[in-house]
Amino acid sequence: MMRYLALVALTMLAPAFCAADAPVEKPVVAQTLESFETEAAIVREGMQPGGVYGYIKPTDKERVDAGLEHMQKLLQDHSGQPELSREDKVALLNAQEEVNAILLQNDNNRLICERAAPTGSRIKVTTCHTHGELAAREKHDQDLLSDRQAQPQTRRQGQ
Repeated sequence: MMRYLALVALTMLAPAFCAADAPVEKPVVAQTLESFETEAAIVREGMQPGGVYGYIKPTDKERVDAGLEHMQKLLQDHSGQPELSREDKVALLNAQEEVNAILLQNDNNRLICERAAPTGSRIKVTTCHTHGELAAREKHDQDLLSDRQAQPQTRRQGQ
């Protein structure tokens, strides 16, 4: 009974042990051109290999770059004016929300928890990993598989 209680307690505390840096909810908040340029530079640096968004897919990276360019153009076009027009405010907000959604989904610090029974057991266990850990494991497994497939098949003598 004590083992069962200890297992239940560990299962409930598992997410606390898997602590990682919290993902940034809104990496880009375009208010002024100067602050936006700083934020955009940080995001572009984070999309480089080893960065916070280092495992971002190429299509998502293109969408983020396009969104950042669109926001910069909107802010530059109205740099001399005190406020953006209504339509431009909506366009800026939509581009900002799209970029933030993509970045949040690809944040290496985003915690992903799964509750499943390990092989050979019927007792479900909660396991938590960061998006970066899962992406690194997937890349490692793909590299290992391609290396194995590239090795020539040899026959043993006598066959």
